[in-house]
This record gives sequence, structure tokens and C-alpha cells, in this order.
Amino acid sequence: MNLSTETAHRSRSRHIRDAVVSGIFYPASAPELSEKVDELLGKAELPGGHCAAIVSPHGSLDYSGALAAKAWKAASTREIGTIVILSPSHRSFEPGIFMPEAHGFSVPTGSFKVDRSIVRELLHCTTSLILSDIPHFEEHSIEMQLIFAARYFPEALILPIIISGADDTALDSLFSNLQFILGDRLASTLIVLTTNLAVDEDADACFRKSAAFGEAVEKGETALLRSFCDSSPSFCGGNIIAAYMRSTLSSGMEASVYGMGSSAAFAEQGEPVVGYAAIGFSR
Repeated sequence: MNLSTETAHRSRSRHIRDAVVSGIFYPASAPELSEKVDELLGKAELPGGHCAAIVSPHGSLDYSGALAAKAWKAASTREIGTIVILSPSHRSFEPGIFMPEAHGFSVPTGSFKVDRSIVRELLHCTTSLILSDIPHFEEHSIEMQLIFAARYFPEALILPIIISGADDTALDSLFSNLQFILGDRLASTLIVLTTNLAVDEDADACFRKSAAFGEAVEKGETALLRSFCDSSPSFCGGNIIAAYMRSTLSSGMEASVYGMGSSAAFAEQGEPVVGYAAIGFSR
């Protein structure tokens, strides 16, 4: 749908993007949510790591929380001042890359300030970015990352970016501009690429396709990665991962798949199965 002027004006009066899937994708109570996240992190059989970038799923905590916990734990020992979260859009917005107007995002266990200085600098670098809260108000993917960020990096500034149908040229430009603007701050920046993997009615087929995607990431086969993304709704953020891997931000990085899974245990009869993975990029 097109972003209406009336709705856009209304969104500007809001300075905080409030949680929209609390009580649905995760517990609405802060103590209950904190306990659940700590439980997932405790069960993640992975030592705390220093990944520069992670791939984390955005299903509900019951569906994919165990893998999201592994992804975030893989970066947990770093000192992080800025978290850049790049998410696909799950709504039919006009094509574009959407930066938030909001000055903050909140979840039950914490609130995060948006790094408005980076938003301004990115907007000055290119005309291909769109300043709008509308996609952010309706998208759950970034929110599902913030409940883990609140556990490890509660004081970090965030840069939430939603990508809707952007082509490779626009994505390549985005990562190039991010690297230029972040500069020396890259040492204290965590890049979070959020995606789910294959969607298939057959659980075994879902796992095979998801595993093939993970293998392509580990081998650095970006051209092959791009081919996975043509089978919507599968690999919703696959093109974002491919663009990151093409960029010089990933130079010298080694990708590791820390775990894979799916929603098979929760899927009802006739409901498609969704694949998930935890992946980290480190030197």
C-alpha cells in the first residue's frame, strides 16, 4: 500500500515506537519476559562470543527464541555502543529502505534511543532512503531482536532499518554508506541481520532448503544465496544477508552456523513449516 500523508503526519507526533507483539510473540510482563530470555540464553550451548555481525530469526520466542538466543550470545562479550538492525518488511509497502522518525523503541524489558545522528547522515548520503515510521509501527522483526539486546546491551543506541523490495544496487549502496558513516565506530557496532529461512509444507524439505542456505553462507557463495531469495516467502531477509556479504563490511569475516531449526513442532495440520538459523560473522 502507499504511505498516506494523513497517517505519516500522525506518526510524526509519536516519539517512541511501542511494542506491538508483546503478549503474542513473547510475554508481556517484564519479569516473565526477562526470565524467559535468561532461560533461553542459559540453554544456548555456546560460549559468549565477539561476532561483528549476527543472523537472528524473528519468529516468536517459542518458535525461534532458542536460535535467536544463540545468535545474540555469539556477540555477547563485545562492548557495543551501536546496534544496526536490518529487517525485511512483512507488509505490502512501496519498495524502499525505511528509516524511523521515532526517537526510541521500547519493549517490556527496556527502551532504546535511535541514533538520530546516523539517520541524518544516511539521509544526506542518498535519496534512496525513506524517512517514515509507518513500516516500523507494523513490523515485528526488529522488536524480536530488541528483547535480546535489552539483556546484553541495554545502553546501546540503535539504528533500525526496514527493507521492502529494495534491489541489489540500493542495498549495496546502503552498506557502503553505513561503513563510511560508522567509520571508527564499527569497532563498537553490532550488525544484526534478521531473517527466517525456508517456508515449506513439508518439514524435511524445509530443513534441507534451510541447511543449504546456511551452507552457502558459510562458504561465502553470495550468488547462490541470492537465488534462494526468489522463492517468497522463504528467506525473507536473504537478500540483506547477501548484500552484507558482498560489502567490504564483511571483509575478512568467517561465517559460522551455530544452530538450525524450524517451527515443525508447533505447526498445525496444513500449516507451513518455517526454518530458522543462528549465524555469526567474526574474524
